[in-house]
Amino acid sequence: MKTIRKKAQNRSELVSTVVQAYMELFVNMQFNAVSHWLMLELTFAQARALIVLAVRKELTVSQLAKLLGVGNPTASILIQQLVERGLVTRTEDISDRRQTVIRLSDQGAEIGVGRRQQREKQWQGWLSHLSDDDLGALARGLSAIVEVIKKESEKETQQAIHSYVGSEDASTSKTK
Repeated sequence: MKTIRKKAQNRSELVSTVVQAYMELFVNMQFNAVSHWLMLELTFAQARALIVLAVRKELTVSQLAKLLGVGNPTASILIQQLVERGLVTRTEDISDRRQTVIRLSDQGAEIGVGRRQQREKQWQGWLSHLSDDDLGALARGLSAIVEVIKKESEKETQQAIHSYVGSEDASTSKTK
């Protein structure tokens, strides 16, 4: 991987360097995470479901299925396996009793919290090797990319809502 020097680089080189650095970091982080999940004896699909639930807090089965890219029956089986292991809870949606809401159980959340604490300690160790200037630059850069991601995510959510509302309007007008 290229090391970023103080000398001026053009924007496309900087973007390329950042992407390469991120990809290398991602691969290393995934390698470290795999050993954690293997110790729990979870399938890849189960681990993905737990991660998604840790981020989203609560979902319906169909929402989880969509996020995982699987069908509702597959997601239902996956959830049942996690419920049996005590990692996920299922409850009836208060506003729509036809929907089932899934959340991490206390035990499921504890797994995520323990892994997060390990990652935080690992990051603190790595960051302790950086100079104050490099640490400040990294903090500014990460904060900036998080803001971009949040804005794009909000935009995608709004587009999805408008798309859904538009399709509801269209189906309502067809039935009239």
